[in-house]
Amino acid sequence: MTITDRTALLARLRGCFLGDPKAGTLPGGRSEALRRLHAYDPAAYGRTRNHLTGTVSHLSPYLRHGMLSAAEVREHLKARFPNDPALLEEFLRQLAWRDFFEKVLAWHGRGLDDDIEEPKHAVGRSACIPLDVVKGDTGLPCVDGMLHELFADGYLHNHARLWFAAYLCHFRGVRWQEGARLFRQHLYDGDVASNSSSWQWVEGTFASKPYFMNKQNVATFSGGKWCDTCRVKCPFDADYPTLQHRLFAGSTAPFGSRNVDVGTRDEADTAPVSPDEIGPVPPATELVWVHDAAMSWDDSALKSNPAAAVAFVFDEPALRAEPWAYHRLAFVLDGLDDLYAHLPNPTKLILVGDPAERLAALAGKLGATTVHVSEHPNPWVAETAGKLRLNFQVVVHPRPMFAEYPSEPKRFSRYWEQVATQVLGYRPKSNRNHK
Repeated sequence: MTITDRTALLARLRGCFLGDPKAGTLPGGRSEALRRLHAYDPAAYGRTRNHLTGTVSHLSPYLRHGMLSAAEVREHLKARFPNDPALLEEFLRQLAWRDFFEKVLAWHGRGLDDDIEEPKHAVGRSACIPLDVVKGDTGLPCVDGMLHELFADGYLHNHARLWFAAYLCHFRGVRWQEGARLFRQHLYDGDVASNSSSWQWVEGTFASKPYFMNKQNVATFSGGKWCDTCRVKCPFDADYPTLQHRLFAGSTAPFGSRNVDVGTRDEADTAPVSPDEIGPVPPATELVWVHDAAMSWDDSALKSNPAAAVAFVFDEPALRAEPWAYHRLAFVLDGLDDLYAHLPNPTKLILVGDPAERLAALAGKLGATTVHVSEHPNPWVAETAGKLRLNFQVVVHPRPMFAEYPSEPKRFSRYWEQVATQVLGYRPKSNRNHK
């Protein structure tokens, strides 16, 4: 299946995404990522980043899908602003959180789906997402506003993400894993590393204490966006000691008991593929597997193999278990359009199914003996590569390193203390570790 067959591809992926195709989605691809990077001015970032109207970069979807690398963003900004390194310090420190969380994922692997540490409170949690949350109709203007942005736009400011996570975990008594899943499905930048680690940071299973907010905090950093006109009884309207006692001394807000049916895996659609199902392809001894965190024509696996066959595989079993919102799918398809338009490789394919099975069938049809892939801490990349090694040589190409940190990543403050000089080129005066 080629990238031009988008209608057929969407039909093949039916049941793997939420919602109907729509216009106005965020454009994906490295070309758009570079345009945004080159246009971004971080001058006001340090002063405004915690405000919903702050001058944030909106580069995270492109970083998440490997259309840009964190090291590339850093080097571009340092070259663009060589005479004012302090201008970039806060932005680069926040960029380091992404690298830190990826190191957390590399260390824990699939263990990141579980609590890294014991919770710092004894309050129980439900495994059910409340139905009013799923519908975006909780009756709280701030929460419903955040949910509307999440569902319709695929974006939430980082501060709003923390507020919503605190609301769902602490005020509604829901497990952090359920919220992390909701974000992965709907956020353009939904991933495992930053997403799960951040939810655990809020819950207090990857931090010294749980994070929560009050009404004053929401009103201040939202500019009164919701609070100024809100007329409902606000569960956040108290000082922090009062809320702390209310939330963690045995009292929780009521929560719903219904979950959302997001579909089940259709075994008939994920049966092993035969080589003949792939269609005619010219022979090739090398195959490059492009996964959804390595979608750049500057990626080393692609740059070093300009004559190889190239394939992207939509992981159908995973998507049926946890469907993406349509806008997420469209962003990836745009990224593939842009990527394939810039590649000289003669064979560029999109497949659907179990990645290891589809890639093995394709390699067999090509007559390929070697599969190339860009490294990533997401465990499914290494697991797929391991399955392919049973029959093929697999070459894993390293990604650009943002910072070297060989120790177990337990707290950002410790990580930042060791890597700040690598990231900034000088020793910063402050080692703040707020998010």
